[in-house]
Amino acid sequence: MAGLGLSVLAVPAPAPAYVVEAITALPAAEGDDRRRLEDAIQAAMDDLATHAVAFTPTVMALLDARLIGDRIFLFVLLADRDGERAVKVLLEERLEAGQAGR
Repeated sequence: MAGLGLSVLAVPAPAPAYVVEAITALPAAEGDDRRRLEDAIQAAMDDLATHAVAFTPTVMALLDARLIGDRIFLFVLLADRDGERAVKVLLEERLEAGQAGR
């Protein structure tokens, strides 16, 4: 029985994978100029990566953007290295679902 207990303890625990969907917003006026909009989106995503999660993202994907009132809401997916595989599967499924709906 002691041998079984030791073998269970010797099995390494799987590394946690972090995958987070975050929402941020920027003023709709940023959308008046394409370059300004791109810069604002990049700044918002960088801010999420720096301040919104307690891990260093290796993958960031802009999933959706919605204009609601005077704000543009950005739906962003962030993942660490261990969560990259899960993100790839999610994005592929989303792409396939979008193509199937055409």
